[in-house]
Amino acid sequence: MIGQILGGRYQITAQIGQGGFGITYTAIDTGRPGNPQCIVKQFKPMSVSLYTLTNAKRLFDTEAEKLERLGNHDQIPRLLAFFEENKQFYIVQEYIEGHDLAQELISGQKLSEAIVIQLLQDILEVLNFVHEQKLIHRDLKPSNIRRRQSDGKIILIDFGAVKEVTTQFVNAQGQTSLTVAVGTHGYIPSEQTNGKPTFQSDIYAVGIIAIQALTGINPYPGGFPTDSKTGEIIWRNHAQVSSKLANIIDKMVRYDYRQRYQSVNEVLQAIKNLSRKSSHKKVWFGAGLLVLITPVIFWIFSQLNKPQPTFTTYDGVNAGITIKYPSTDWQPIKPPGGDFEDEVIKFVPKTQNQQNKCILEVVINSHELPKKLLSLDEFKSEALKQIQKNNPNQQVTDASQPSTTLSKFPAYKLTYTRQDGECKLQAMEIGTLRNGKAYFITYTAEEKEYNKYLDVVEEMINSFEIKAE
Repeated sequence: MIGQILGGRYQITAQIGQGGFGITYTAIDTGRPGNPQCIVKQFKPMSVSLYTLTNAKRLFDTEAEKLERLGNHDQIPRLLAFFEENKQFYIVQEYIEGHDLAQELISGQKLSEAIVIQLLQDILEVLNFVHEQKLIHRDLKPSNIRRRQSDGKIILIDFGAVKEVTTQFVNAQGQTSLTVAVGTHGYIPSEQTNGKPTFQSDIYAVGIIAIQALTGINPYPGGFPTDSKTGEIIWRNHAQVSSKLANIIDKMVRYDYRQRYQSVNEVLQAIKNLSRKSSHKKVWFGAGLLVLITPVIFWIFSQLNKPQPTFTTYDGVNAGITIKYPSTDWQPIKPPGGDFEDEVIKFVPKTQNQQNKCILEVVINSHELPKKLLSLDEFKSEALKQIQKNNPNQQVTDASQPSTTLSKFPAYKLTYTRQDGECKLQAMEIGTLRNGKAYFITYTAEEKEYNKYLDVVEEMINSFEIKAE
């Protein structure tokens, strides 16, 4: 066939496909300026008897006229010619530069829900036009859906109506009956297998394509697994998909065509509503997020504009420690000792008496360990008992973590609340053992003010160093 001229002008250049219904070729149109490329499809009737051929030609002409009407849509190839030659039927169509959808739906690769929703819309919008012409495609599958190179639009090709003509047997009374069901296994529903395609059969095929895109599973030739009782397709366990989209697809591929969407327009509306709801959610989420983060943004700017405290190093020579404190706002005070701990130094705000009726302080303690050295856990237990003794009705929380350190040494961390007159206080104690001594820092503040100063206190704690002896 290569090099042969058909219809007096279409010169075959290559064979690009072959199936049970015929052969597809590329050709050049020698009757037009520039000899543009086109597609030639050859169909072989099941019977070559004169009577059958005559009636088949009549049916072929009828179907070709329908294809002519379809070609008025920008996303369906134009019919250029149709003719019968040497007991073979031919149609010539516009060549669409691009690639088949089969190249996008790769086995083992799942497409995102957003991409599949857009793909569904693109296919359904063209199919809606086809159904408005009272035509059924009959053979929707990835290789019959092309993406045009020039603009990326979906193009529907290879309509099954003409194929169906070649499979019909015409009896002496002029009655026709199908000898082979048109369509591709895996993409056609039961009613089409039985030779009774409906508009809902095309909807089924598009649903199958969506499942293929979401799961990365090719349904050809065996199809997807089905429920033995209902006949419905089982596929959701292979895809990451929202229940709303899955419900739409499930309705597209119902076993009983009467339970499917009855028109393409119905499916389109369901898909578009899904997209609108998603967009509204994004808008509301964005608005809600803006509301939520606006105070954070103002807080960040307020912190940037807020004067940063100047930290000064306090050197406790006798105690063998150093610590940095915010000297602009805080001051060191030598406090009296206690029963259990030996206070080294404490830091309080310079405005303590004017602004703070309740205690606000950071106290550093150093305590000699007994001759029988205690482990960190043992000392923590002693500290816990002392806190509980001083605050019998309060809950103490062990907030120690493997990462808890003080002066880069493993440390414990205890938090608790206590009542001091009218003041409800919150406290944190963090301590470690070094050089036969226990070192621990206690931060105490009014409960409602605790977090206000926590960042500054943590910076002080992180700067604390125990000098080596």
